[in-house]
Order: sequence, then structure tokens, then C-alpha cells
Amino acid sequence: MAREFNRLNEPDVPSSTATYFFREALRRIWTSKRSSFVAISMIAISLLIVGIFMLIAENLEHTVEQWQGRSRVNVYFASDATGAQIAALRAHLASRSQLAKHRFVTREEALKRFREYFASVSNLVSQLDENPFPPSFEIEVTPEFIQSPAFNQEMAAVRASPGVEYVQFDWDWLARMRRLVDVINLAGLIAGGILAIAAAFTIANVIRLTMMLYREEIEIMRLVGATERLIRGPFLVEGILQGTLGGALAVGLLYAAFLAVRNTLDPSQSLLFGFLVGTFLPWQKIAMLVAGGTLAGWFGSWLSVRER
Repeated sequence: MAREFNRLNEPDVPSSTATYFFREALRRIWTSKRSSFVAISMIAISLLIVGIFMLIAENLEHTVEQWQGRSRVNVYFASDATGAQIAALRAHLASRSQLAKHRFVTREEALKRFREYFASVSNLVSQLDENPFPPSFEIEVTPEFIQSPAFNQEMAAVRASPGVEYVQFDWDWLARMRRLVDVINLAGLIAGGILAIAAAFTIANVIRLTMMLYREEIEIMRLVGATERLIRGPFLVEGILQGTLGGALAVGLLYAAFLAVRNTLDPSQSLLFGFLVGTFLPWQKIAMLVAGGTLAGWFGSWLSVRER
């Protein structure tokens, strides 16, 4: 009987500190739902901007990787090139083992490709008196051959061939694309970082307001001997939850925008399709976005509770 009496008069201590933290954090988020919504929205907007930059960079990098393994040399003929000159270059390429993998593109095929890739401006070509695209050779070369001294010698011989007007290397624009990817990633990190800091301070202000709302409860907890860890824990978890929800919301909005643009663009008629919405972010970068929101939420709540 005495043991039962003592058990009934014990204080209501939570069975798990972590469970108590999460339960109190959720309760306070719901109580201050308007201010919490503002904080979550700030985190979501900042990470959405970062995600847009990351998505564009991811698709550009994916395009570069697709082309990286199949380096190509394009040899364009002059408009007045004769059939004999084209046949002579074909024989020259066939005699070179490193250049034997080549394909001839007629003027008609070049025009057809242009109309497929640039459907929106294909009518402009129809207004011209003649086909403006020259015949060409597409030569597949290996990265090892490109880095060898023989490559420059072979390209010099191709340039000097009668009827050849211009020789273009695919890896020139690939290098420019890689630099563009680096610039986009850097711009996204800078813009998103600035907004994430602003969102963290928004969360800090929300947590301060919540602490003011519960100041009487906090004082009572201190009077009965509650530790600072037990008092501040729910507020820290509140900020973490707000940041995590903001990160998850940003990923959801980014995916919705991705699907909307993907359904709007026609893959067969839009060159932008592969550059912008060919693929979504991998799970590692999705996790980075959510983790960024969690970190911003933790930082904002830490700024608030350390002052108390």
C-alpha cells in the first residue's frame, strides 16, 4: 500500500526526454502556427532558390557528361565544295585508324536537324532562297587521341584539305559548359546562403516570441528544479522541425515546378528540355537541401535559447 501511494504521488516526468522535446515542440508550433508558417516559408523560399540553381546545374552537367565520352570533330565544307573534294576527304579519313569512325551529314540532313532542334524558328529557314547548311563530316575520336601529339597534325591536314571551310571541336563548348555549371552552382550557394541566414534569424525571432509566450511556464519549471537542458530542449527541437519542414516543402515545390515545366516542353521540339528538365536532382542533393533547412532551423533556435 505504501509503495502504491508513493507511485501515485511521483511527479509526471516524461518517460523519454526526446519524446517530451518533440511533443512540446509540435504543440508550440501549432500554438504559434502563424509565425511558424512565416519561418517555414522563409526557409522554403531560400532553399527553393538554391534548388533551382542546383537543378539547372545538374541538367547541364548531365548533358556535359553525356557528350564527354563521345568527343567529336565536325568538319564543315564550303558551300561550293565539289563532290570530288568530299570524296577525297572521305578517303583520307578512312585511311586513318583514329579518324575512321566518321559519318557524312548532307545539307538536307543538317536542315532537318535544325528544324527538329529549333522548331520555333524553323520557319525562318523556309524563307531563304536556298539551304544555308553545308555538308559536313562528324568524326568520333577518343580522349586518348585528343591528348596525343598526332591529333594536332591530323587536324592540320584536315583543315588544309580542299573544300574544307571550318573544323569544330565539341570539347571547346564542353569546357565552357563546365565553367557555366560552376558559376551557376556558386551563384546558387551565394543567393541561397544569404536568404538562409535571413530565414535563420526569422526562426530566431519566432522562437523568442514563443519563449515570451511560455515565460511563466519556464519560470515555474525553473522553480521546481528543471534543468536548462529540459527547458531549452523543446525550443531547439522547434527550430529544427521548422527548418526541416521548410526544406521538405522546398523539395516538394521544386519537384512540382520540375514536372510542370517538363510537361510543358516537348522533348522532340525543344533544345531546352535536355538542358533544364532532363533529370531531377539525385537523392544526395535532395538530402542536402533538407539538411540545409534543418541546419538553418537549428542555428536560428540556438541563437534564441543561448540568450535566455
